[in-house]
Amino acid sequence: MRKFARFLARSRPNHGLTACFRFDARRALAAAFSAAVLLLTTNPASAAGLQISPISVTIPTKERSGEVWLRNTSDAVLHAQVRVYNWAQADGKDVLTPARDMVASPPMTQINANGQQLVRLVRVGNSMAPSTDERCYRLLVDELPIRPANEPKIGLNFVFRYSLPVFIAGTASPKIALQWRVEESDGHAWLVVHNAGTAHAQLADIMFTPPGGKTTEAIKGLAGYVLPKGYLRLELRQAPRLFAGGGTFSSLTNGSKASAQITAISKTP
Repeated sequence: MRKFARFLARSRPNHGLTACFRFDARRALAAAFSAAVLLLTTNPASAAGLQISPISVTIPTKERSGEVWLRNTSDAVLHAQVRVYNWAQADGKDVLTPARDMVASPPMTQINANGQQLVRLVRVGNSMAPSTDERCYRLLVDELPIRPANEPKIGLNFVFRYSLPVFIAGTASPKIALQWRVEESDGHAWLVVHNAGTAHAQLADIMFTPPGGKTTEAIKGLAGYVLPKGYLRLELRQAPRLFAGGGTFSSLTNGSKASAQITAISKTP
């Protein structure tokens, strides 16, 4: 049995907030899983007493900083760690690296019961230079466990992590320019979406309609973000033959309905 089990839950598509938690699996795995499922059905933005607002931050081009509020809705003291990561995409996947051009202040905080804390996201170094495209970051907020010194280390020890998108607006007008296609690899269908624009695209509730066929649900809920000059690669549960004749994808893109035509599925080596 692994020392830690991880679970991931995403909020509604227009939120862009991700929460995850892990626990010490000393008890039976079945009991731990049941407890996790109960927590996953709650709103991630308010789990365990911590609320975060806003849950997506865009810093204007000429502004030096942005801000986020952490609120403790519980009756106990809460400790939190706040970190900023550069957010890029490589091989169709998100890549996070510790940011050197944006800092969170304060990086550690103690929030009293029913209290709140302002966290500033301060641009430093290269992030102050003009950029045509939007810059992308992720703010990670860890709600740290507080265990009394005399409490034995048994049972579940939950650690909540919240991941919020943070953007610095570019100097160019924010535009998205998406190119959609489906690839077949090792007998599986993959959706690939490129973004040649200057701003991010948030994709959700993706549907597919083949020519003269029935519309099917490709990806339910939040599918992910396509960053400027990046691409997202997502595995589809449908068989590759569904996309043999091309068709139309529809989605919620940045909260608005959009559609895109694709050609016949292509095979990758």
